[in-house]
Amino acid sequence: MNKQNIASELLNEDETIVINSTGNSMFPLLKNGDKAIIVKLPFKSIVKGDIIITNCNGTIIGHRVVSIINTNVITRGDNCLKNDEQISSEQVLGKVQGFIRNGKPYSLLSLKYRFFNFLILYFSFFVRPIIRFLFILKLKISKAVTFVKNTISNITLITKDSKKLTFQNTVLSVLQAFLPFLVIYLLKRIIDLINKSNFSQNEELASHLELLIAVTGFVFLANLLVNSIANYVREKLSQSISLSIYSILHNKHSNLDFKDLEDSEKQDEIHRATVEAGFRPNKLVGGFLTLVRSIISGVIILFLMFKIHWIVVIILILGLLPGLFLRFRFSKKIYNLNKKNSGKERQAYYYNRILTATVFAKELRLFSTSNLFSSRFNAIQTSLNDEKNAINRKQLYAEIFSQTIAITLIFVSFAFVTNMAIQGKVTIGTVVLFFLVFQRGFVILKELFQSIASLFEDNIFFADFISFIRIPTYTVNEEKKYANFELHKGISIENVSFQYPSSSRLALYDITMNIPVGKTIALVGANGSGKSTLVKLLCGFYEPTKGSILFDEKILHKENKAEFRKEITAVFQDFALYNMTAAENIWLGKSSDPIDYNKIKHSGKNAGIDESIEKLPLAYQNMIGNFFEKGEELSIGQWQKMAIARAFYRNSNIVIMDEPSSALDAATEIQLIESLRNLAKNKTVLIISHRFSTIQWVDNIYVLDNGTIIESGSHDDLITKKGKYFDMYSLQKNV
Repeated sequence: MNKQNIASELLNEDETIVINSTGNSMFPLLKNGDKAIIVKLPFKSIVKGDIIITNCNGTIIGHRVVSIINTNVITRGDNCLKNDEQISSEQVLGKVQGFIRNGKPYSLLSLKYRFFNFLILYFSFFVRPIIRFLFILKLKISKAVTFVKNTISNITLITKDSKKLTFQNTVLSVLQAFLPFLVIYLLKRIIDLINKSNFSQNEELASHLELLIAVTGFVFLANLLVNSIANYVREKLSQSISLSIYSILHNKHSNLDFKDLEDSEKQDEIHRATVEAGFRPNKLVGGFLTLVRSIISGVIILFLMFKIHWIVVIILILGLLPGLFLRFRFSKKIYNLNKKNSGKERQAYYYNRILTATVFAKELRLFSTSNLFSSRFNAIQTSLNDEKNAINRKQLYAEIFSQTIAITLIFVSFAFVTNMAIQGKVTIGTVVLFFLVFQRGFVILKELFQSIASLFEDNIFFADFISFIRIPTYTVNEEKKYANFELHKGISIENVSFQYPSSSRLALYDITMNIPVGKTIALVGANGSGKSTLVKLLCGFYEPTKGSILFDEKILHKENKAEFRKEITAVFQDFALYNMTAAENIWLGKSSDPIDYNKIKHSGKNAGIDESIEKLPLAYQNMIGNFFEKGEELSIGQWQKMAIARAFYRNSNIVIMDEPSSALDAATEIQLIESLRNLAKNKTVLIISHRFSTIQWVDNIYVLDNGTIIESGSHDDLITKKGKYFDMYSLQKNV
């Protein structure tokens, strides 16, 4: 029953109340979702067979009274195997008088339910097993219906961009199921005709035999051709599905909220979805096509076997059922194991990346840490393998047992049909038909059961992908689309506090600052003071825990963030390294527009990277990075200039620079400062820097310390105040 606290309501009110029923302990009388009608009654009026409502440690339970001992009662659910513990009269809240199912009321005082009450009280030994059986049957049917619905839903999603190819593959699967048995049937006709006829005396029979052989040859050829065509079309379907699924995966990942990308549990979910996306959709569709083929083949086999003898059909099915049951059982176990170990698998993947990625190569060699990471990878992988092997070993033993049963029953059926042939009950052609069909039929029916189990397994694993694409993402509000948004007044940060979802402390506390339009503002502070976190909020990657960020009095998290971002450009502290041509690296700043090489060169010159690019063998057409052939690696300072060039190329009205000179030498920094001053003209700029030489020219400076603003003013104002800014400036100047 519902776990709401209704004790006081029942004890203090005389009115009848209705509460939702949850669970299945009173199945089939009360089902999950029914509304129980409860009345308040004195304890002395309760008799055996009544369904009473009790309060057991805050949980509201509705069970049937099976015994009354003085002022205590013993209850039990109709679908339960054991009695509940004794309940005192004080815990009894009321009695179930009836229930409402699908909007229709039912009274437990009716003759039907009184009779059921009588049966459950006095014939429980016989009735309860029936109730348990019906309940389990209901669960199995419910699971089967859910399985079918999930399969249809998943297949529809996977093949939504491949409907024509899916139809073609389905038709070919039907032909693949039918044609082999047509060949076998024609062979039976040929053997029976040869066995019964005298062709030397009957030219018409000879002609009939020749025609039958020709038709058999044609069907055999058609079967081979269909198989070849099916392989070709199935490969095309596989390619189409892979493109479609990866498109969904990439689109979803690019639209995930930033908090999901930095959440460990969500990362486990994303990891599983990414792993499954590589092969599971094609496997699921392949299993579906196999199921279609196997069902048609199975119907044909059972029909042919039934024509021989119905006992053969029973033997065939009994031989295959144990394998099906075991596949279902171990599929769930393997899935649960993979889900439990998602975190460990990501750890192993990370250590493998450290050992194989170029970015870690120098430190691995310098600090001799390869063995450390290799041992950690091996330890995790060994642990994962041990757990998998434990399940695989149990599955192996179970399969040996099921295969032994299957083979035993097969040879029993062989003996049975052979005996029928000896007794003259079937023809030689029928015996040949049996052996060919049974041999192929056992494989196909096994394939049928395995495809059902495989679909069950694939649906379980594909649920991770479905769960991933259902993670909530930011959706555009069509009523709040801002085409070509322009900032007219400025950006206001009002009493903003922020706490990362995975953290227990505030990263920012009560931040209030203004960035007037057309002005350049700087943020300074020690590492961990909250500067980069504020940048994430300004870009809309996170929403403030408290307070608001307003662009011309529009609250960022309530508006269309995508439109705002079009007018923001940023160079992040952890800028990305793209292994593409130099021109493409810069063009990524505004890849929605056609590539403009004049603008690219101008941006490269402003960022101070133009001269380095022109020295490359292919200049701006040269591949950057060493991942691909003929690529040229850059220094970290040159990579940073490339990121700055992207910002110049984007040419947005709002510019955010997070440590733009951190990897630059002194000479290049001077050049960058001049470029930034040119870039800042008529733009709204926020610069974050540890280097005070980079920011002395800005309009206003805010000093952050432990997530809050402690000082603000121009460079000269802050030097005059001789506060935190003065201390940091003096320290850096003296270094």
